[in-house]
Amino acid sequence: MTMSRHGPTVPLHAIEEGRGQPIVLSHALGMDLHSWDALAARLARDYTVLRPDHRGHGASPAPAGPYSMDALVEDTAALLRARGDAPVVWVGLSMGGMVGLGLAIRHPELLRGLVVAHACAHYPDAARAAWNQRIATVAAEGIGAIADAVMGRYFHRKFRAEHPDVEAIARRTLLATPLEGYLGCCHAVRDVDWRAGLESIRMPVLVIAGQFDEGVPLALSQTIARAVPGARLQVLQGASHIGSLEQPERFEEMVRAFLCTPAAADAQP
Repeated sequence: MTMSRHGPTVPLHAIEEGRGQPIVLSHALGMDLHSWDALAARLARDYTVLRPDHRGHGASPAPAGPYSMDALVEDTAALLRARGDAPVVWVGLSMGGMVGLGLAIRHPELLRGLVVAHACAHYPDAARAAWNQRIATVAAEGIGAIADAVMGRYFHRKFRAEHPDVEAIARRTLLATPLEGYLGCCHAVRDVDWRAGLESIRMPVLVIAGQFDEGVPLALSQTIARAVPGARLQVLQGASHIGSLEQPERFEEMVRAFLCTPAAADAQP
């Protein structure tokens, strides 16, 4: 464990595979690194793929909360520095995208490009109130009390009907998340606010929004794309909040196209 100005960092469990330009796949709240298994296996044919479990998730420690988004950023910065390799392209989904924005603002030397999928830089007051309610419900009744609602936001109704196996795996992962870790990260996500730093980002950025995403409506993705110089926005048709699982082929196409652009392939901090 190392120290940052935001407190002690948590040593993150991570899996690395493949060979080539380094990419990080960063998971959503209540998920873990295995939510990327299929995409990681395909990308590892051409790239080095690193997948961490964020604090409070998967096999990483779950210290007493609440957590801040700054703390999650410092955890991953420590992981990347310990790796001691070239700067990475960060592909972050939901909470993972928020962490990626923080890295791009606070530690730009660690990244050469950023994909922000189904993530926002800040929540409006109504959404923050909904997060407060979620935190209160989980604290009183456990994660199981919100599992149906989370699955409903993560996956479009039609997808859930056609792919019950994918939903079942995601539900098991959610329910297996340590309570302290889930609540801690809920606080971090609720309080995220990178708005003041977006204009300072100087690297290739792709913003991916889900057509049916209620958790991060298109307007919040547009806010990022408009504020970050040169950022591009793409809408993933047929997807709600976990587009990497709902529309895996199209999601991979978007990521690969971004990785192959000269800016993302050659950019240096």
